[in-house]
Amino acid sequence: MKCVLGLAAALSVAACGESTEEVGDKYQGVIDASTLDSKFRPTSGVYRPVTGKAKGASVPFYNLGQVATERKDDKGVLTNSGVPVDESGRPYLPASRVVATSYDFTDGCKTGKPDFDFRNDDYPETVQWPLFANLPLSVTGNTTPPVLPLVKVKRWAGTGAEQCNAIKDVASLTKGTFGGAAEDGDTIALRAVIDVSAQLNPLRADSAFTSQGGWYRGLQLAYLEGGAVPVDEAGNVKVMEGVLVSPPTGAPATETAVYLFSALPGEADWSPVVRLRTFTATTAKPASSYTGLCVDVCAETELNLTTVTRYAGVLFVVGSTL
Repeated sequence: MKCVLGLAAALSVAACGESTEEVGDKYQGVIDASTLDSKFRPTSGVYRPVTGKAKGASVPFYNLGQVATERKDDKGVLTNSGVPVDESGRPYLPASRVVATSYDFTDGCKTGKPDFDFRNDDYPETVQWPLFANLPLSVTGNTTPPVLPLVKVKRWAGTGAEQCNAIKDVASLTKGTFGGAAEDGDTIALRAVIDVSAQLNPLRADSAFTSQGGWYRGLQLAYLEGGAVPVDEAGNVKVMEGVLVSPPTGAPATETAVYLFSALPGEADWSPVVRLRTFTATTAKPASSYTGLCVDVCAETELNLTTVTRYAGVLFVVGSTL
């Protein structure tokens, strides 16, 4: 029989079975996904991919939400907290806005039980999951900084002798319980924490991409890995251009909005952070007729970016070639 232990409001109940010898940090159960920001919660218990287009190809992706551009009243007072815009009105995302941290382990780990039984085992002992120092929890108020699916990734060396997934808490790691030390510097990546118990529909019928496991204060979590996000010389995260093409007013219900991206997953110009513009299609040329974006020299089915000047904010996406 499983038993239940109460934890703090932002945390989950802990499931526990018969007493077993535990190695490393105590296993506390799973996070309570109902406390996550709405961008990271499933719709009716399911995460469903959305289909976009780029360069004439279909691009299925998980939509991790949008942060709108900042707005100020006529006195210069901030009325909503979003992403800033430059002098041309283009939104950008300073790397300094990324406040969450995740730890990776450079030396691997010592394998424990070789086979994972999802019916009886809480977690595998063949890999060391990353640790998260923060969860993307719900916030209130228009001027509260928006929650992002981005993290600063720090690399920790010197714990290769520990059993896989023995380390489950940033606090015990950083106070020296397992030895080792953080390497210099960090990078930024999109790691969107999601509901462990929810269904994750595949990107495509043949897709092998799925969520990965992680830890927060001894609690198990799942996250979608969107990949590394470089930072430019100005200190802003790299973005990819995107346009949401909406049907015109009065269009049939069968006409739906279409996301267009400037690159495909796996290409150098792909980024999980999208600078999003909006465009309204016409009856003569519906949203579904567009197959990608272009600049100046365009095919009949492409949308010229230079003609789309209405910006909505920043969109976060997870796509994959797998």
